[in-house]
Amino acid sequence: MNKYDEPLARALHTKEIVKQLRTDIILGKYRPGSRMIEATIAKQMGISRAPIRTSLQMLAQEGLVLNLSNGGTEVVGFSVKHFVDLFDLRLMLEKKALELILISNSFNYRPIFDIMETFEAYRKKSLTTEITSSETSFLDVQFHRSLINMLENNPLLVAWNTMANVFQAILEITNMTSSSFEEFYNDHRRLADLVIQKNPSCVDELIAHISKSKDIIVYRMEKIYSNAEE
Repeated sequence: MNKYDEPLARALHTKEIVKQLRTDIILGKYRPGSRMIEATIAKQMGISRAPIRTSLQMLAQEGLVLNLSNGGTEVVGFSVKHFVDLFDLRLMLEKKALELILISNSFNYRPIFDIMETFEAYRKKSLTTEITSSETSFLDVQFHRSLINMLENNPLLVAWNTMANVFQAILEITNMTSSSFEEFYNDHRRLADLVIQKNPSCVDELIAHISKSKDIIVYRMEKIYSNAEE
């Protein structure tokens, strides 16, 4: 039996494919306006067309590709402006979440407590093992998702989740980590404490936090795109 015949294995396989295609699009390996042909990609990867079709559907939901009326798939692509717009939208959604938390008595602290427990575990791990970019990007996305999860606001969560995988891919590609895990931990600990205290300055802290990340990522992606064109 092929290892991808099992349902869970097929799901994991599709996850790997969509992650690779997402990364390739962000890095410009698929140019904006170009077509992504299921059969061609499947042949290149040595797999069937079914997981490619599913992956392209997922990428369309993230806005990275466009499903055409003739059944084809066209690359929307990425640019520095896309990064700026994406992070501005992310800030808008998370800022709204904090503003609602500050004025509401109907929210749940559990999500942010849970993610900070995970941060603590990784902090201990960092004393003996280097934390990878993949791990920090995962933690970063989960932390910011927890801000949305504190509210019972499904539309806000759905909007944020639509961009979450792209956020994580960008963080991994740019190796978006602090100079040390301790600094990464402290940045998120400070914001978490302000949110838990319902301190109004948590909004300003969030703005500074995301703006700093945006500036670094835009700078790094400009370098990546510049090198790709040489």
